[in-house]
Amino acid sequence: MRAHERQQGYEGISLPELLIASFILILVVLSSVRMTTSALSGMGRSKSRSLVDVAIAEHIETLRKQSFDFLCTQGCSNDELTQALKYDLTTLKPLCADKNLGDAFLSSLPSTEKPESFNVAAIPPVTVAVTYTAEQNRLHVSYTAATNPDMVVSTTLVPHAQGWCP
Repeated sequence: MRAHERQQGYEGISLPELLIASFILILVVLSSVRMTTSALSGMGRSKSRSLVDVAIAEHIETLRKQSFDFLCTQGCSNDELTQALKYDLTTLKPLCADKNLGDAFLSSLPSTEKPESFNVAAIPPVTVAVTYTAEQNRLHVSYTAATNPDMVVSTTLVPHAQGWCP
């Protein structure tokens, strides 16, 4: 009887069992590939959004520096940091009275500092549209980028010279 029991223990795997196990293995491998592809795609979108965010932040900082320097005559540059701030009050007073400082600030920006759009070297490249809206003593700036999902960033700048308005 022992010889007969041994033969039954070594029969192996049947063909249907092998097919089912192979099918399950293929499903697991395909799911892993799909998750990896999805993760890599998400990382690419995240990197693209990060590059766009950095480019927008750099442009905002440039505008903030310009808003500080607007109508400044003394104490605005790095070599004048120990001097008191002075602003062109002859130009500033009428702008303050008309509450038109935002429009004057926008008009004073060099064309290189107020593009209607700029490109970010992401993969694929992303174009950021910029909208400027002057409202009394404020300048509203809005950035829109076609990323996935779309990115919209808005900020409001008030020229530092407003502090010297009578």
